[in-house]
Amino acid sequence: MARKLEFCIMPPGEFWTNERRPGLVRHEIFFGPFRQKSIRLGLVVFLTPEMHNMGNFSVHNFRGNDLILKRAGQQAAMDYYRWNTQQFINEFGKNYL
Repeated sequence: MARKLEFCIMPPGEFWTNERRPGLVRHEIFFGPFRQKSIRLGLVVFLTPEMHNMGNFSVHNFRGNDLILKRAGQQAAMDYYRWNTQQFINEFGKNYL
């Protein structure tokens, strides 16, 4: 069976990949009220469960790693969509850079 491709504009990073692989889970970089927008705009990454929400340094448990992803997500969105900082703030409410 073919692997389902998910829209992702993120480059691979320090602790994430930009494609779904067995054993990885999708993480919406801007979650909460921005979860669906993150999915639609390709601001998702794929993490091990340990880095998603199971470990002490997971993005849901360690603010430092969450911010690394948010900064990378903002930069990827600004590059891909050719947004300036104010346009990003209009979409996601905050500047992370």
